[in-house]
Amino acid sequence: MLLMYPSYQTIFSSDFYKIQIDRENNLLLAEWLRGVSHEEMVIGGTKLYETLRDTSITRAVANAERLILLDAPTKEWMSKNFYELLSQTPLEKLARVLPSSLFARLSLEAVATRAEALSINRFQFKNFSNQKDALIWINE
Repeated sequence: MLLMYPSYQTIFSSDFYKIQIDRENNLLLAEWLRGVSHEEMVIGGTKLYETLRDTSITRAVANAERLILLDAPTKEWMSKNFYELLSQTPLEKLARVLPSSLFARLSLEAVATRAEALSINRFQFKNFSNQKDALIWINE
């Protein structure tokens, strides 16, 4: 539940990714602004990890609605490295807003399923089709 009206501070911003935090409400918002290359995914994912590590925020919404299909090396990095990095932070709850495109959505779902099968992630996550529902769940 939000304690105060959100007041977001931009931590990272580029033409492909944005990270904002609201310290008072213990909330991070991350948003992919377009489809990305493997290198951009690693940069964005690493920035997300660093922000969670450095701020000790425990709740996050990751909006990937604008992502397109991910290549095999990117999916591999996400399922092995990215989820392991996030598990080294205080993150407890992650709401993922997935693309409406079936193939892009399935690609991102497969990444999380693989990370779960490898017993890498130590946080709760749930997938959503829109930001509003993701925020409702993250604030429960």
